[in-house]
Amino acid sequence: MTVTTIMNSKLTIALFAAAALSARGQTYISEDHVDIGIGYKAGGFDLHIHKEHPVDTEYAPDEAIFLIGDSARQLSPGGAFAGFLGAAGNAVWIVPDEEVAGLPFIGFGTEELTATDWLSNISLSVTGVNGPGEFSIWSVGSFGAPTLRVNSTDGLNSSDMLSLIPGSHGHFNLGFTAPGVYEVDFVASGTHAADGVVTSAPATYRFEVVPEPSTWALMILGGIGLLALGRNRIR
Repeated sequence: MTVTTIMNSKLTIALFAAAALSARGQTYISEDHVDIGIGYKAGGFDLHIHKEHPVDTEYAPDEAIFLIGDSARQLSPGGAFAGFLGAAGNAVWIVPDEEVAGLPFIGFGTEELTATDWLSNISLSVTGVNGPGEFSIWSVGSFGAPTLRVNSTDGLNSSDMLSLIPGSHGHFNLGFTAPGVYEVDFVASGTHAADGVVTSAPATYRFEVVPEPSTWALMILGGIGLLALGRNRIR
């Protein structure tokens, strides 16, 4: 078997694995830069997922799932973080506001909005969290103190939101206190110069924290099957 053949086999296995996952009806996003995007069409907000690599693609919220691998696992530092991440030493899963290999780099983008069309910032509120643990979003100041934006621990209300400037893009830390599947409902609202106050319907985004064995099983089985097929062709 030549080096070229091995490389081609690995590429084919990866493509087969992706196809196997897509056979479940959704695209799985486990790495690279991806945004929860907010557009505006025909007098209403368009909440979606915008993935830039390897091909610039947009998905409806129910067409893709964020896979949060075990490299997101950390220990809660406690202190100012204890109110949303739990006591010091508790296992938590964090998608940070900077890019980390093996994790999706999740941003929040309003680049599709024309700033002069809006008389306010865009409020992106979390109105529901369904999952095995708690969900939070926060930023960290220059002295290391967290500024909490969303916290499901004490219930959700109007304060659980991100204030986003139209035409901008930003990143925050996302935290999960237990592995499993989370469904998070986001609602966008803002004051449009011509249309007045506009509020979207809830859009549900799904996160799989330490993906279910069945997800990886599809990839492994697909890879094994394709590797066997490749060996048969070489003989």
